[in-house]
Amino acid sequence: AGLPAAWLVYVVVADLDAFAFDASVDRVCERLVELYRRAQAADPVTFVNLDMEEYRDLEMTLQAFVRVLSLPEFAAIDAGIVLQAYLPDSHDALERLGAWATARRAAGGGRVRVRLVKGANLAMERVEAELHGWVAAPYATKAEVDASYKAMLDRALRPEWADALRIGVASHNLFDVAWALLLAERRRVADAVTIEMLQGMAPSLARTVRGEF
Repeated sequence: AGLPAAWLVYVVVADLDAFAFDASVDRVCERLVELYRRAQAADPVTFVNLDMEEYRDLEMTLQAFVRVLSLPEFAAIDAGIVLQAYLPDSHDALERLGAWATARRAAGGGRVRVRLVKGANLAMERVEAELHGWVAAPYATKAEVDASYKAMLDRALRPEWADALRIGVASHNLFDVAWALLLAERRRVADAVTIEMLQGMAPSLARTVRGEF
């Protein structure tokens, strides 16, 4: 019920160009192949979890993740990706990931861990949208983001996905955590759920949740 105290942050590719989407995805895939090879060769094997910072990274990260993990040499490994609930597009991304992960698992492949977060770059997204005269990509209010998070949990915790998809509930909101655990228990998918909290943030809550496992 907590994240490791230390994380290795690996910048896969810098200076990506959203207007050269296919070329950018190709560049990301080249580096991911190298990264996953090194992770599999490590002792012990290193679990790789892909995160993203901005809305423009979502589709690029998703396509690269699926493409590389569909390669025969990586078909059997477990790997992770983050989805941000403050982005409406994350709902479609979850559906696509779930369908792909289930088919991959049915073919003898590894499992996929989806870490669900609410998103930490709302202010930056709003500023960038205002500077460019765009409509901001995230939901406009906290209430909408909270509702989106619960909707994604509801969709993710499906019995038919439970063997292929592991869900990391990344939240320090006690209601969200309790609701996720109760939902998973009622649907008999509790083994597919972990609670993930940042080291040093709300330690009393982390101790409480850990005591329930």
